[in-house]
Amino acid sequence: MFAASIWGLLPVAAIQVVLLLALSRLIDSERRLIGKPATPRSGKWLRLVLAAPVLWLLALGLQVLTFQYRGLETPEVQPGEFGLQARFYYHCCLLTLIALATIIDFDCLVIPDAITVTGSLIALGFAVAIGDVQLVHLWVDWTVAIPGLRGPTIPEWYSTWPRLHGLSCSLAGLLAGGGLTAIVRWGAGRVFGQQAMGFGDVTFMAMIGAFLGWQAIVLSFLVAPVVGLVFVLPLRWLLNVPYVPYGPFLGTGAIVVLFNWSRLWQLTRELFSDPVALVILGGIAAIAFIVLTGGIVLYRRIPTRRASHPGNSEPASQS
Repeated sequence: MFAASIWGLLPVAAIQVVLLLALSRLIDSERRLIGKPATPRSGKWLRLVLAAPVLWLLALGLQVLTFQYRGLETPEVQPGEFGLQARFYYHCCLLTLIALATIIDFDCLVIPDAITVTGSLIALGFAVAIGDVQLVHLWVDWTVAIPGLRGPTIPEWYSTWPRLHGLSCSLAGLLAGGGLTAIVRWGAGRVFGQQAMGFGDVTFMAMIGAFLGWQAIVLSFLVAPVVGLVFVLPLRWLLNVPYVPYGPFLGTGAIVVLFNWSRLWQLTRELFSDPVALVILGGIAAIAFIVLTGGIVLYRRIPTRRASHPGNSEPASQS
């Protein structure tokens, strides 16, 4: 199986390097828009040297998880050899897009449509073209399953119309990711009197949802606040970073969910089959999200050790 070999990683690594080089031009363009100088050549090479190995390690970890441990498979979704290889490259694409968005968000406090809209279109197109890359079906009723007697209820049209099903999964994830983030962004703005997230975060989560599906997006909402708590305070205390964007926490939460998908689905699949439990789960995720948003708002109000100079104030987040 080509994708499971070291040779299967080479085209991924080459494309990632090309995209990182292209990202430098996009970052310089965004810097000009917000009045920042272009990144020095040495800074661009340093970014490439630091980011490329991280992306390669993520791709290698995904390869081992996908082919050796079968960590993305569930009892109801077990793609064939071609589908497994296609899904590996599909998720490599997502990891790369998350990394690109994280880098530019930290640098310019913006996640441009060139990444999120393009990524969403790639996810939708791939889902239609292959029809066998989803982590989980659009809807599966696990509440009727009886161990040893019968499995969950799975609609027959999923196998009859695989490309339509793939498109449905991707669209549902896109709407769930963008919709939930937009609701939380609006609610947090009302509660705290200022926006901690920009519209780029909305399109960012919509893109991630288009790749992973709506169930994984709900779980990502639960994981992102934990990631935020782990990283926000160290960034303040150790690095004295005056402004932390929201996008990197969202992306990291999605990566955690992806790399632990099989285990997480086994633990939560019955909740996603129960409308009442699903509403409760969504409410908990939204509340946790708002709490993290409040933490970031408070973080930005903590004075830094170094006084700001006129003209060097941080721009408002557009991400």
